Amino acid sequence: MSAHDSQREAFLAEFERLGLDWREYPFGGLAMGGDLGDFLERLRGMPLGSTWREVFPDIPAHWIENRPETWTRPYRPLGPYDYQDAPGSFTVHVWWTPREDVGRLEALVDEARRSGWPVHGAGLIATVDAVREADALIVLERGTSEERGHDFITWLEQHPGLHLAAIPRLGTEKYVA
Repeated sequence: MSAHDSQREAFLAEFERLGLDWREYPFGGLAMGGDLGDFLERLRGMPLGSTWREVFPDIPAHWIENRPETWTRPYRPLGPYDYQDAPGSFTVHVWWTPREDVGRLEALVDEARRSGWPVHGAGLIATVDAVREADALIVLERGTSEERGHDFITWLEQHPGLHLAAIPRLGTEKYVA
């Protein structure tokens, strides 16, 4: 089991313990990279029956728990490498050091496509730690399933020095028309 899989299992176990259905997670994909230990500890300290709104107090007021059809947001392309209009698609945020190794993204995308992964586009993004690390988003083709997206993440984890930061989109999000 990869580190990504074990971290995902820990979060899913906590959601289940709290009585929360992971399929109703209100933000799309879970961030499975970086140090999420503090958040996991906070989840472990929450009482049974906690709601998504208690887990994530910043959920917009118009979102109704257990009613994903209310979970709308405006669509904004992530960059020129993204689909310019809705719907979005499964997207992965990765990072690596050193920052100067910006050619790594193009080589990674080329390798992914040669390996049969449905990569639509990718691009570097500006982040708080842009001095030390390079951050990038990899957008998969529309219609890529969540399962296939997680398989892609497992493939990415085979690349030394490449780290998963987040899954900003699953491709199942609903957008304001």
